[in-house]
Amino acid sequence: MKFKEIEFKYDADDISLQGFKDLVEPMNPVKTMLVSSYDDYYTDLSSNFIRYRHHDTHGELTIKRKTTDKNNNERIEVNLPTNGNNIPAVTAFVDLLGYKPNFSIFKTCQIYWVDRIVLVYYVVCDNELKELRRFIEIEADEDYAWDSEEAAWNHVEMYEKRLESLGITSRNRLRKSLFEMFKKDSPK
Repeated sequence: MKFKEIEFKYDADDISLQGFKDLVEPMNPVKTMLVSSYDDYYTDLSSNFIRYRHHDTHGELTIKRKTTDKNNNERIEVNLPTNGNNIPAVTAFVDLLGYKPNFSIFKTCQIYWVDRIVLVYYVVCDNELKELRRFIEIEADEDYAWDSEEAAWNHVEMYEKRLESLGITSRNRLRKSLFEMFKKDSPK
């Protein structure tokens, strides 16, 4: 499943970070991380996007493509690490590929790695750090050697049930990506 993103996303505007932590921390995470970054999105004339995630001395250039038009639960995802905040070089690079700046957000994420699953609670802000929305994601760990995509999906769904007390259910899955929620009209 290299270069494959398998996840469900949920609206967490009415779910507290502490409630999420109280439920997830007893699951004995093998790793936790609190991280904040800027996500700069660039689009081409076909509304494809490239995301540049950066903070301090770390950066990552990401391209994603849907595998179905129905939702964003399963996508091709390729991440290319960079050495930090290189906005001028990234902008020039993606410009030569036909991508123009579209929008930027700031995210703060509380991340837990639990049993081959990545559980994330994050807050999305604008560039002035005004909160826009909150989300929870349940994602199959892309670094794990899954036997099959079906096995990964089954594990994601198992964790969806474990988070049900927070209001996380199959009925509450979001179909749109952050890009689709916050994008501006494509460049002309």
